[in-house]
Amino acid sequence: MTTSTFKHISYSFHETHDVRIQLINGEPWFCLRDVCEILTVDRTSRLLRDLDKKGLADCHTLTKGGKQQITFVNEPNLYRVIFRSNKPEAKQFQDWVFNEVLPSIRKTGKYEHPKYQPEAHEKFSSKDTQNLARIIALMTQNFRFKQAWNNAIWYALREVTGIPSPYPMEVRLVPSIASECERIWHVTEELQDKIADAEKLAIKRIIRKRENADRVITEIETLLSQTTQDNQLMLNGAL
Repeated sequence: MTTSTFKHISYSFHETHDVRIQLINGEPWFCLRDVCEILTVDRTSRLLRDLDKKGLADCHTLTKGGKQQITFVNEPNLYRVIFRSNKPEAKQFQDWVFNEVLPSIRKTGKYEHPKYQPEAHEKFSSKDTQNLARIIALMTQNFRFKQAWNNAIWYALREVTGIPSPYPMEVRLVPSIASECERIWHVTEELQDKIADAEKLAIKRIIRKRENADRVITEIETLLSQTTQDNQLMLNGAL
């Protein structure tokens, strides 16, 4: 394990998780703590023993609390950590690193969106972004494919505002964000109500009255189809 001093760069995964990256000898190294928090992997001594020692670097990094020593891992060790995670987001995180972050860094030396050039508008603070994430979580908390819904809603908000990931939202666009959230809220509320109605119907007729299950399920599918047909594209884009 080596000890060095470098200036790190940070990127945002799913809008709410910052990942610090160091360029060491032209190659990206990833903050072990940030990666473990995203993937819910414990940073134990056993984890460190299982990683390649040549792929570990203790870097003195400037943080809000001052200069601190933080462990970074190289790309092979990053994938070793990813493979330890059982979270559904692990595959999404790996794809984000492999398809977006690494190609951009290796091409330009830093992570950049190829088209968007941010103007001097007031940006969302971390707290603003967290508050928006909580609103989205409230809209999707009762769905089975919660993360897919979350991704779809973030995508919709990015489309409406014209600000691509990973750039922060802008305060001037709050009315557009609020309007889109209101539209999506009505969609999710109506769909969740219909799902609840379908569950009640199944309990009453299939379980209690012992009616023909296939016939009742067909009625339920028709009920849900009528509700979701206008909104199917949003979910399909995230699955």
